[in-house]
Amino acid sequence: MATRPPLRYHGLDHVVLKVTAIEPSLRFYTDVLGMKLERIIDDFDIYQLRCGRSLIDLQVLPAGQALAAKAARGVEHVCVLVDGDMCAIVDHLAAHAVPVDAGPMERYGATGFGTSIYVLDPDGHTIELKVDHADFAVRTTGGAAMDGLSRPPPKARE
Repeated sequence: MATRPPLRYHGLDHVVLKVTAIEPSLRFYTDVLGMKLERIIDDFDIYQLRCGRSLIDLQVLPAGQALAAKAARGVEHVCVLVDGDMCAIVDHLAAHAVPVDAGPMERYGATGFGTSIYVLDPDGHTIELKVDHADFAVRTTGGAAMDGLSRPPPKARE
């Protein structure tokens, strides 16, 4: 019989994103997204940004190195849970010339369904900004609404 590993999860502590130039990245994450630069680790060229209870670390690539193509980076996107009115968030992004790549749309995540938009940072990393509730009225049918109240039954083990 397998034993359960002796650890429990509280969530993600930090995510490290490689960036090609720190100034445009800092402007995006601090001025546009409102994160606070909390610590700089000079010898590793890492800039740590406060994102709620977590950090987003920006690590500058050494001179002469390039980021892998987006499809080869290994991370599709990073989702950040935010609080705010999605229309106001979209307007704020537009005022900073940051286009919404996708959304607003309802997405499922760790806190259940909520409204999300997707934006690209200066290096093309996709950042999902998600509120933990439906920010817009969702039109549905009774059957579809009831189907969404339960999980599908588990598949039998083979």
